[in-house]
Amino acid sequence: MKSASKKLFYILIVIVALWGSFYTENLTEKRQQEKIAQYNPEQLVADAMSNSLDGLQNRAVTLSELVAGIETDSNLFAQKYGRTLGIGSPVFYVVKGQYDAFQLVQGEKLQGTMDGVAITIPLKYIFGNTARDASGWFNIDDFQNTMDFNAVSAAMNAYLSNQLKNFQFIPSTEIEFIGAVAIPANISQIEQITLIPYQLK
Repeated sequence: MKSASKKLFYILIVIVALWGSFYTENLTEKRQQEKIAQYNPEQLVADAMSNSLDGLQNRAVTLSELVAGIETDSNLFAQKYGRTLGIGSPVFYVVKGQYDAFQLVQGEKLQGTMDGVAITIPLKYIFGNTARDASGWFNIDDFQNTMDFNAVSAAMNAYLSNQLKNFQFIPSTEIEFIGAVAIPANISQIEQITLIPYQLK
């Protein structure tokens, strides 16, 4: 009986050793993980903003599409165009548009009403995770811990704030924007939003 147990034990060791010898990892995933391990948050954000902004433009919805989609079927619209981080998470969208009636408030934010929705665009103080989470550029599973993942949010907010220093507001001039919004799940109407701008021009 002891002899049979020993043989089984050694067979299991051999199987584990062979599996370890032939186990392969997805090359794309491996490179992404190496990239995240190699770059600091500021470099990750700068790289994403330089190389992936066009992708955001292509999948962004207009404010009128967002309003209509949520009024018609918010769950279906969220599945098609939104991103969530789990149960209880708001739905994050990338929104694009043009508007020529913004008002500059205290030099810190733009405000206006588009498609019946009061919209605020911060120009000076950007907080939270909305820009990171709507972009879809960063997966929490690729980071060692929540602190590292949140450091990307801080780096992205700082990057966007720095970019906005070059924005010059001219009254009654059309402003083209692309930005991130967080909408509470399962609502049927939007009355106001805060849009975190990836780009204003």
